Order: sequence, then structure tokens, then C-alpha cells
Amino acid sequence: MSEIDLTRALSFGSLAQEYDRWRPSYPPEAIDWLVPSGAREVADLGAGTGKLTGDLLARGLVVHAVEPDPGMLAVLRAGHPLARTHLARADALPLEAASVAAVLVAQAWHWMSPYETTVEVRRVLRPGGWLGLVWNVVDPRADWEFNVHGLTPETWRQEEAAHTVAGLPFPAHEVETAEFAWTWVGTSEAWLANIATQSSISTMPTAEREKLLAEKRAILANHLEAAGQPEAQVHHRAVCVRWRPASDAVASDQN
Repeated sequence: MSEIDLTRALSFGSLAQEYDRWRPSYPPEAIDWLVPSGAREVADLGAGTGKLTGDLLARGLVVHAVEPDPGMLAVLRAGHPLARTHLARADALPLEAASVAAVLVAQAWHWMSPYETTVEVRRVLRPGGWLGLVWNVVDPRADWEFNVHGLTPETWRQEEAAHTVAGLPFPAHEVETAEFAWTWVGTSEAWLANIATQSSISTMPTAEREKLLAEKRAILANHLEAAGQPEAQVHHRAVCVRWRPASDAVASDQN
């Protein structure tokens, strides 16, 4: 894993309200796959403003929402008062050993220290529990989708490689993967507001960011005009990983 860019990692708090409003959640099928059957208590690491937390609470789960950014956590607390919230890092979890059936991370694993976080995950998981990771990634189909994402089929293959188990610090035989297709439907302005919360864009100098967003707005406008549609349909996939640590590894970490 490359070194974490702290400027980007710490950029979300100032955009917490916009993040909560414009970022999508995850397909129900993906969440069902990530949550163990019969689970009652889980942890949501890097919980942000609660995009995943809310869906977990709706399933009747007790949710420990762990988030290091006070601005993001404030929005989560306001929107999801039933969550048990913790201002903490993933590598120092304020949870008891063997206390949760699953540790879930949505869109945030790449902001965490993999080795230290893995040690903590093993400590807090109950026997038979697992770590579940999910990313919403774009899945362009048409030329206009490649253009609006600034991709070509060749560069997209490189982007896809970033969302494979190859870069994860887990034994391959302990890992399962799944993908769930979904389509984001919304106005061009809503989609632009969504991508403006991405750290790679929000941390740009203002003039450079506005120029980029204007270019994307023009691509979307041309597509919608040609299609005669008021809303864009942008294809995505939820890329999911489950890591179930070997029971002897869990036990040794808890001794």
C-alpha cells in the first residue's frame, strides 16, 4: 500500500454536510452479503457521515460507528442517534475483545494503516466473524461515461486493478469477493455535487477544480440533450471483500 496522503485523508470534515447529502449508499444485496447471518452487533470503521451505518441500523443491528474526523462524526451523530459512536482511529479501536460479529469498512480501507488495523480487527472480532470491505466504483459502459470519468478502456483496467484482493494483507484462501451492479440515476448537477466531494477533486486549487467540473458538466449536458433525458444513468459496481481470519489467528491475538 502506498503512503497515505494526509492532505486528502483529512479533507472530508470540511465537506461533511455535502458528503452526507450527495454520496450514495450501497446496494442492499451488497450489504446483505457483507453482514453475517444472525449478527447482532457490528462495527463500521471509517464510518464518515453514516452512509453505511444507517443501512446497518435499519437491519436492527447494534452499530459501533468509528470515525476519526470530528466533523464527519458530528453529522453521523445527528442523522443516526441510535449508533454507538466513537471518535477514534481504526488502528486503536475503543471496543472490547471478541465483541462484534463483523467489522465493516465502506469506501475507507485505503485511508487506514493495513497492518495495525488488521491486528485490531482480529482482536475485536468474535470467533467466526469477518472483516467486510466495500467500494462503490464506476463501471463505464458508453463512450460518454468514459469521457465524463476522464477514463479510457485502458486506464479503466488500471483503475479496476486497485479494487482487487491482490493489494490486501490477507491470505488468499481466507478471502471471498463479490460484485453487485447498480445504476446511479440523477440530474447532472447532483452527480457533479457528488464527485466534488471526492478528495482528489476537493483538494484541487479552486480554479483548476472549477475548470474540471465545467468540463464534466458540458459532457453530461451533451449526453442528456442527445438522449432526450432529464437525468443521467451512471453505471457502478459495489466491489465487496470478506476476510474471515483463521480461528487460530484470532485466538492467538486474543491471548
